[in-house]
Amino acid sequence: MVTFFVDCAPIKVVAPCEGTGYEIGSMSIIKGVRNVDSAKKWYDWALTAEAQKIGGESKSYQAPSNRDAKPPPQAPDFSQIKFIDYDFAKYGSSTERKRLLTKWDNEVKNLPR
Repeated sequence: MVTFFVDCAPIKVVAPCEGTGYEIGSMSIIKGVRNVDSAKKWYDWALTAEAQKIGGESKSYQAPSNRDAKPPPQAPDFSQIKFIDYDFAKYGSSTERKRLLTKWDNEVKNLPR
């Protein structure tokens, strides 16, 4: 558990003891983009430790992806959190995504309110 202050209010970050999910942020360069060289330069910069340090300075407390970037003290300590066993190959596939979204639409979204 991590405690930090946002606008003078103490905030505690907690996760369920049974385990919690997570997400991995990403970025992409879209094929056919007009300024591909500029996009590649920005991409390369965004992956540097110097660039990732900006996140903590601007109150964005995620864990950086660059090993040389020091996470802000408010970032979650992953060694203290139990994560679910997430199968990226299965649940990251477009087939499984479509199946789950269809199931959601049929069983939840369209229920009477």
